[in-house]
Amino acid sequence: MRCASGYVFLTSLLMVLRTRRMGAAAEETEFQNKVPVRLVWATEGDDVELPCDITPPTPGDSVNMVLWFKDDGGIPLYSLDARNGSLNNAIHWAVSDDLGKRTYFKIGDGHQAKLKITEVTLKDQGDFRCRVDFVDSPTRNFRVNLTLVEQPSKPVIYDAQGREVTGVGGPFLEGYNLVLICQVAGGRPKPSVTWWMDGELLDGVVDTSSIGSSSKFTENHLFIDQVTRSLWGAKLECRAQSGPMEQPVVREVPLDIYLKPANVKIVLSEEQIFADRPIAAKCETSGSFPAARIIWRLGEHVIGDPNPYVSTTQKNNKTVSKLELVLSKDDDGKELVCRAENPRFPGGVFEEVKILRISYAPVVVARLANGYVLDTLREGDDLKLICDIQSNPPPAQVTWYHDNQRLEHDVNAGILLASNSLTLRVLTLAHVGEYSCVATNHVGQTHSSPLFIHMKYAPRCREDGKRREITVARHDTVWLQCVVEALPNDYVRFSWTYNSTVGDVLPIPNSRIESQGLVSVLEYTPNTETDYGTLACWASNSIGRQRTPCIFNIVPAKPPQPPLDCALHNETSSLEVNCIPGSDGGSPQHFLLEVRGSLRNSGIGHIGPHTLQTPQSDQGMVGESPPIYQDMNPTPNFQLHDLQPGYDYTVYIYAVNGRGMSEPVLLEHVSVVEPIGGKIERSGIFLEDLKKALPQASYENMIFAIALTGTGAAALVLIGIGVIIGVVVCRRRSNAPVIEGPDDFTTPTYVPAQRIEPKIRYSNENRRSQRASLYIEENRKEPDLLHRVELDLQD
Repeated sequence: MRCASGYVFLTSLLMVLRTRRMGAAAEETEFQNKVPVRLVWATEGDDVELPCDITPPTPGDSVNMVLWFKDDGGIPLYSLDARNGSLNNAIHWAVSDDLGKRTYFKIGDGHQAKLKITEVTLKDQGDFRCRVDFVDSPTRNFRVNLTLVEQPSKPVIYDAQGREVTGVGGPFLEGYNLVLICQVAGGRPKPSVTWWMDGELLDGVVDTSSIGSSSKFTENHLFIDQVTRSLWGAKLECRAQSGPMEQPVVREVPLDIYLKPANVKIVLSEEQIFADRPIAAKCETSGSFPAARIIWRLGEHVIGDPNPYVSTTQKNNKTVSKLELVLSKDDDGKELVCRAENPRFPGGVFEEVKILRISYAPVVVARLANGYVLDTLREGDDLKLICDIQSNPPPAQVTWYHDNQRLEHDVNAGILLASNSLTLRVLTLAHVGEYSCVATNHVGQTHSSPLFIHMKYAPRCREDGKRREITVARHDTVWLQCVVEALPNDYVRFSWTYNSTVGDVLPIPNSRIESQGLVSVLEYTPNTETDYGTLACWASNSIGRQRTPCIFNIVPAKPPQPPLDCALHNETSSLEVNCIPGSDGGSPQHFLLEVRGSLRNSGIGHIGPHTLQTPQSDQGMVGESPPIYQDMNPTPNFQLHDLQPGYDYTVYIYAVNGRGMSEPVLLEHVSVVEPIGGKIERSGIFLEDLKKALPQASYENMIFAIALTGTGAAALVLIGIGVIIGVVVCRRRSNAPVIEGPDDFTTPTYVPAQRIEPKIRYSNENRRSQRASLYIEENRKEPDLLHRVELDLQD
């Protein structure tokens, strides 16, 4: 009975112990699951150390045992037994398999204890547990996960379109975005894929795979919003790394960046540009890759290649272009553009614009101001002229000319100058002519082409026919020609009026009038005394009626007036008589010259019985002494020939017309000291030979008188004085030029006739109102004759 009881007790104790052990193991497993796991990465073939902290939690306590377990193994992989002494004398034990042979527990200073595994393999991976038993303190557990690293594949680079980049990345354009994708396959743990440049991280974010299976590949999408010049020539790196202890797998990508031109500059050889003078322009640009090309543009015109006046050089990324220009005034204000563009960069353009200022002499054009039409311009209108000027710099002075006469500002004369305009007030015919303007600046002076100004005006008398005096005998017929000026000159109508000596203004009866164009001819015959008076010629056109008529004073014919200012001049072989015609008395006149003579009484010696003494009066010879010589001329200019010395001659000059002969003009005491001869053709008529016409005298007496004159010195002096006095008198009384010094052989003395100026007055009897001087009955059937016109004629 006792044996059975003992057996039951032992069995129960074992079961209790077993139960307690199972409970303790379950509690330990649950506790182990709560212990944090420390991750240790290793590369196959490397040595690795698994840490375990053996420091007692309670001061003074010590370690009894250290046990290493792998995964769920119940048998320790490695053990350290220090129950019989210190740790330094502890017993080390390891399993005898491959892993055990490559393990060793290193004891350092407390927490630095490590289980070292050499030349780890993939089989060595797993969870390792370090159990530390203390003498007094509770047991402690540490968990370490050993994982071997798998390197990912070499990175592969793709562009934004999914094309693989095998060499240089790009090209990328400055100012645009950049997209590159770095992709690796495999790797454990999951690799990190990053982008770097010059040792600086650009992008470390792993993106979802966009190319292939997301579980197999790892990617990083590099996105740069705007490419800058700093990326030119740079290299990017894609780094893939599966563990922190491993060296990353690196792929380098050089970048190809196209750059826009960074600057453009235009340099001109001259600061001030003159028209039609050559200048040089240079354009420089840099910063472009590849090197930029340069395009010149002047206004809208492209100065392209090939052009002999453009030269271009390129070096690295710098381009220089030189251009020769000859600019005109039309280029003033235009834009000179130098454009640098990258031929491989659409839109990669940089340009500089320079506004050209061309200095040139003024370009001027004289024209009518707006609103004025030359064809409708009339006398009495106002007119404004404009001088259009193109000039750089602006003109310093603008002047106006009328028929090459400079115009000045004159309000009273109606000439108004203001800047580039000319205003003419109340136009008259004096304003007709060529107008031009001249503009001046420091470059030069320019004269505009002339602008001819004409205007329409009512008829008026031609300047030489405003007032004329017509002398006509009774019953004679004259043709009076009335010539006017008018514009327009077609459809000009004429009318004639008569103002008699008693003051009546009447139309002209029984007269024939012929009019054509600007001329009207009146056939007029005065038959009675009342037919003498004033005839007026009137004309009208589409502009209006003539304001002042053309006047013809009809006066009776009469004998002519004597010639005026007759003078005697000596020529080489003759004497010349010159006079000024007087009034012809209304009829054509001619002139008559007569020479009469007598033997001169010198007062020395005896005068023979044949000496002719012919007394003379103030008007001529008394008696019947005939003229020696006669000459007739249409003008009062005559030549005398074959006069002999020793006689006193008297010259008579008459004016003759159909109404009679004038009183004579006398040139008295004309004498010569030697014969005047010669074979000069003359129109005068000699009545007889001089020796036959004069009374006969002794030839010896004549020689004797000459001898006495020649031997008496006093007589010579007196004769010389007389000659000088005669010449002086002739010069004072004659308007004709004379030869300097006394006459060689004449001593004329004469009494000149006075100039008689005819004064013609119009009758003013029964004069009517001066204000109502013109009245025309417009509705007459005969336009050339007027019933009633009153004239106001001044003396």
